[in-house]
Amino acid sequence: MRATAVAMSEMPGPKVYNLWWGDKHGAQKQRGVITYTVSPFRQNPVDHMFRSYLFNGYRRLSAQVPYFIVPVVIGYSVYSWAKGREEWQNSKAGHLAGAHH
Repeated sequence: MRATAVAMSEMPGPKVYNLWWGDKHGAQKQRGVITYTVSPFRQNPVDHMFRSYLFNGYRRLSAQVPYFIVPVVIGYSVYSWAKGREEWQNSKAGHLAGAHH
């Protein structure tokens, strides 16, 4: 006897509790599943948004200060050193001291 196409496919059989992609045919009544919801009148997603951000955002940003201040200080000090050196090299004293250009 040859198996049918449904039995050869990966569709679940009758003993499987989960249905196949939302198929409601032959659905069993689920027991023991508890669902909690909040009334739409009680939900307020932007309640205290700005006040909470002032405290929580300040706390989170202040925790990251060492990670972005140190590279900024190093980068600015390298930039200011290079800018001063470039101005000195293009000055009369820099030309006389370097004897090039």
